[in-house]
Amino acid sequence: MAQQTGILGLQGTVGGLVFRKDGSVSQKPASNKAAFASAPGLARTRENAAEFGLAAKYSKVLRDSLRVAISAASDSRVASRLTKVMREVIGLDETNERGQRVFDQSNAAPLLGFNFNAAAGIGQTMYFPFEVTGNGANVTLSIPSLNPGSDIAAPQGATHFEVVFAASALDMEALTFRNAEVASPLGILPLNSAALTNQTMVASFAAVPAAADLVVGVVGINFYQQVSNKYYALNNNSTNPLAIEYVA
Repeated sequence: MAQQTGILGLQGTVGGLVFRKDGSVSQKPASNKAAFASAPGLARTRENAAEFGLAAKYSKVLRDSLRVAISAASDSRVASRLTKVMREVIGLDETNERGQRVFDQSNAAPLLGFNFNAAAGIGQTMYFPFEVTGNGANVTLSIPSLNPGSDIAAPQGATHFEVVFAASALDMEALTFRNAEVASPLGILPLNSAALTNQTMVASFAAVPAAADLVVGVVGINFYQQVSNKYYALNNNSTNPLAIEYVA
């Protein structure tokens, strides 16, 4: 908005003219939107912009599908980092031309191992063996053995832990998702509890995911401090790891 800076002085834009502080006046630059949409020299830019925008949408629907698990284990750059991986997946599409490439479930391998919390890696926190497998409508986390005293690197102040396991099935064309239900989670356990053996957690979908759906399973740990028989999450989630450990 133009502002009067003196008897005759103006600063800002009036009627397509730009009045600057130094007293000079110039024509307001025309919008380059039309040129961007049609200029041959900007073809690569348009293609990159289209695929980046699509990658951002894929990133959002995946984060939305795992919102509860991610809320306790994520960093400030998780959205941009996941979008970058989604852009990599789009780049593996060999069916469509540049600018029109899309997510294909068969190219989802780059998502495996994605860490939602860069400050807390699975490998630096969880030293116990585990495996995530899928069969029909079920995605299963199997833990052969877990000794909390030696297999978990807990942060200072933590007294309890919770193994996090969640799964979702995503339709990347419609940008929709379905969550699986974990029937028997291990719950919140003391860090000084006895060793566990042959533990399983099963995440079940109401119906078998479609062949084209992306099925994702995440594994992590949340840490708590017990005070007066209540469990309080630590003040920040920087110590809680969470990673994609299954894609199909």
